[in-house]
Amino acid sequence: MSPPISRIHLTGANGFIGRAVLAGLRAAGHEVSGSDLAADPDAVPLDLRDRAAVVALLAAQRPELVVHGGAISGAMLATDDPARMFDVNVAGTLNVAEAMRRAGVSRLVFLSSNAVYAPAPTRDPVGEDAPLGAADAYGASKLAAESVLRAYAESHGIATLALRISSVFGPGRVTPYLVSQTLEAARRGVPIEVTDARSNMRQFVHVQDVVRAVVRAVDAVRPGFTPVNITGGTYLSEEEVVRLLLAPVGVPPLTVIASRGRHDDGAVGPLDLSRAAALLGYRPRVDLASALAELACPPGPLT
Repeated sequence: MSPPISRIHLTGANGFIGRAVLAGLRAAGHEVSGSDLAADPDAVPLDLRDRAAVVALLAAQRPELVVHGGAISGAMLATDDPARMFDVNVAGTLNVAEAMRRAGVSRLVFLSSNAVYAPAPTRDPVGEDAPLGAADAYGASKLAAESVLRAYAESHGIATLALRISSVFGPGRVTPYLVSQTLEAARRGVPIEVTDARSNMRQFVHVQDVVRAVVRAVDAVRPGFTPVNITGGTYLSEEEVVRLLLAPVGVPPLTVIASRGRHDDGAVGPLDLSRAAALLGYRPRVDLASALAELACPPGPLT
């Protein structure tokens, strides 16, 4: 049993996932400091692209472990500015790794993505040794960031667990995605278009399952660079997800198409969670249907 980690620094602490991870780590008894592009009571201001600032921060704080969640967190957020995606996600990760090396911080938990996997000709389960090769700037930036961290793990002893996380959902997400866009369309009474099982299979994971994975990764000690799949355990078409989401309020007529020309969770099979179970004791706990129903009909105040 490894000694508990007491001092953790979390980048991206103001993000949707970051806020939940910060709360989860503190609830687990860890002392956690945070940083983000914009400051708040739980985060100091930090631009990951500013290497001198990242180096200075970790030199001053000297945490025992870094959880690196700071990133542009999806392809939809920088569609017209791929260079910015690489500046933040790749150069920013390089700056974190270099700052850790200089400060003598030897353990990292990196929030990566299942977008690093290459499109597959089958829907067989996808293990961490599956072929890599992202199809968009977001996935490519995460894959490049993993390459940086692999190099720092092998050459400079920064032990890294890279959590390859599928699409994250839950209360508090503000970036547009299938769930929020569907609920908005239903509210406005506009047509809803979804893809069927011929393409774009979705692998959602609830933010609280991601928190549990991160907390367990913090407690796991493993040398080198180790990728670990994290997902919610379901593999459904957009149509199936939307029907689950709208079931509590009534499903309107849907326009079902074969393809949008993109694959939001990659053109791959279901993520294999064997390594997550073996190394982290991770199994998803949140039931997708129940969690979607809560988003469609959030509980109101007691009267």
